[in-house]
Amino acid sequence: MRLILKNLWAHRRQNGWIFAEIAIITALSWAMVDFLVVNYYGIYFCNPAGDFEKDHLCVGQFGVLREEKEKTDSEDFGEEGLNQEESLEHRMGGIYTIKQKLQNMPEVQSVCLTWTYLYEDFRLYHWNRFAPADDTLKTVTAACEQYYQNEQFFETQGLQTIEGSPASEVLSRELPQDAIIITRSMAEQIFGSDQVVGKRLAMVNYMNSPDGNYYYHVAGYHTIAGVVEDVKGAPYERYPYTAFIPNPGVNLNYETKLLLRLKPNVDAEEFVKKLTPTLTQEFRAGSNVLAYLDTFNNHLERQKEKSENALVSQLTTVPLVLFAIIVVIGTLGTYWLQIRKRKEDIGIMRAFGASKMRIFWTLIAEGAILTLLATLLGDFVWLQFANSWEILSEGNIKSVSGMENDWINQFWPHFLIISLIVYLLLLVIVSLGIALPAWNICRKKIVEALRDE
Repeated sequence: MRLILKNLWAHRRQNGWIFAEIAIITALSWAMVDFLVVNYYGIYFCNPAGDFEKDHLCVGQFGVLREEKEKTDSEDFGEEGLNQEESLEHRMGGIYTIKQKLQNMPEVQSVCLTWTYLYEDFRLYHWNRFAPADDTLKTVTAACEQYYQNEQFFETQGLQTIEGSPASEVLSRELPQDAIIITRSMAEQIFGSDQVVGKRLAMVNYMNSPDGNYYYHVAGYHTIAGVVEDVKGAPYERYPYTAFIPNPGVNLNYETKLLLRLKPNVDAEEFVKKLTPTLTQEFRAGSNVLAYLDTFNNHLERQKEKSENALVSQLTTVPLVLFAIIVVIGTLGTYWLQIRKRKEDIGIMRAFGASKMRIFWTLIAEGAILTLLATLLGDFVWLQFANSWEILSEGNIKSVSGMENDWINQFWPHFLIISLIVYLLLLVIVSLGIALPAWNICRKKIVEALRDE
């Protein structure tokens, strides 16, 4: 250790520039590394305790036959004519006919028409803020899902209610206009308990006032009608906070979705395979047709492919790639030149009997210590910005993970863990910048290494 520190001090002028460069890189790269680590951790490791059963779930989409639609339009607006609302009701009645035909099949347990469903298109934007009605500053961000009432939504989706909450069948029926159903973690996060049926929630918006300050605006109040086990609104969301809001009316249109749950002894793949060849012929009514039906798992895999491609595109934007290239090449190049300049020092050390491996690991240790000191300075600089901008404040990181005691939700563990990751990444880059030229020089003959001395 004494030799390492002595070497660092002896080359303090060269090391000073490297120290400053690594400190600046640390401060600049901290936010990028934090974003990537937190998102990756939240997406792949913050899984809720509960989920819904997918193996016997199918998803469908309705379509319209053009020739039938034109025929219906001409009939609806004939001499006696129907108004537009009656025409829409006439055409959409076929959806119920198709639904009933599916419901009557012996393999089917339940069918529901729905506005949306969990994991649809992996949407990451259907969020709202909720807070206790008597404390609107204590907000939690939750994914919001709307569903049609009296459509067996909860039992078809496969959501299980917790003890003390009405059963899934009850929640699927008609509820009061201000009703809302939330997940267990959301209830515990807001109220500190999952026994919250009957309590009031406020839906709040984060508003920007003309003077530049932010404030919460209450958009409405909801009464909790039930609590279900934890589930994410989409697989890539980072927390199991989900709220289900009943749609006040069944406004069917050509984009209405269908969820179908099969009985436990039925194979979903075989069921879909059996129906697919004659799907549009067997399941049609008027201008309506069941245009698409697949197992939920297959549908999920296709959405994953699209979402992962979108995520990769988002994370590999041009500025991010350029910054990473500059950091890696810049650091590698700096250390490569420094080690090359110490060629004669290495030759002298070998002439006095130092082994190749000892020299090699001494240089690596010098780089590790210098990187550690520079990273500490860079972390300290970033900490000042983090405090000033409240980047790691509770309000900014609370919704990243649904687990209250998670390291992401605690300031110092969050800061220290990300700082450690930044150090390890820079250490790998620095070690490569030292190892490649150092190993090449150590392999040379002593006379050749001393030639420039």
